[in-house]
Amino acid sequence: MSKIKLIKLFAVGLAVAISVTGCGSKSSSDSKSSTSKPKTIIVGTGNAFKPYCYLDASGKPTGYEVGVLQEVNKRLPQYKFEYQAMDFSNVLISLQSGKVDIGSHQYAKNAEREKNYLFGKEGYANDIVKLTVLKSRNDIKSIKDLNNKNVQVSTGSNSANYLENYNKEHGTKINLIYGSPDTATLIKSMEDGKIDAFFSWAQQVDMYNKAFGNVLTLEGTPIYNTDVYQVYRKNETKLQSEVDSALKDMKKDGTLAKISVKYLGADYTK
Repeated sequence: MSKIKLIKLFAVGLAVAISVTGCGSKSSSDSKSSTSKPKTIIVGTGNAFKPYCYLDASGKPTGYEVGVLQEVNKRLPQYKFEYQAMDFSNVLISLQSGKVDIGSHQYAKNAEREKNYLFGKEGYANDIVKLTVLKSRNDIKSIKDLNNKNVQVSTGSNSANYLENYNKEHGTKINLIYGSPDTATLIKSMEDGKIDAFFSWAQQVDMYNKAFGNVLTLEGTPIYNTDVYQVYRKNETKLQSEVDSALKDMKKDGTLAKISVKYLGADYTK
């Protein structure tokens, strides 16, 4: 082989080697960039709904909602979840306006919400909702006894929606008191006669009774039984799917149940 041909072959080989090395370097850099700079996801959650979503002693969001999503985030390193605590009524408003990317506040499905938002497909808790009153009351045993009574509800909640429709359908005058007071304030209002009842579920009432002296009881048949879900904007199907996948794995390996026991005292995920 002539000297000129050898030089040409060497030049071609060198070009190929540089090309391959360059591609490999770019791929490694891209991969490193994608994992070192995860996309920030803002989670809107509650500030006064203990033990589900509230502020700890240092003012940071905590509770079951945050505990679940912190584990989800560990399994989705392409994201960095940050938490903003706010009043219940502002979470979905902030979601719709783009200020947050996930709404996390024990959201159950209803027709109005599903018109405006995308719900996850994997529930992460189950609530059997019943009428809740002081144990000292003997005049409220079912929803039929609420006519002309004051019932505490959160604006936009399933409980509010249920009672609004109940009033329309039955011609009753259940007085809905809208707001999201902390538990101590709510129970004090009940003891003072300002509030007659609210809707809750067994695990929540058990915790309230442990903290405030065994004063509450559940009455009547279940109002509704529902799973709760994370909520997204309609176009966030990718984020929804990835969070659902992580939740599904957490159910299978028992992690979700452990988080429920940690924050709620028992496994309420089924």
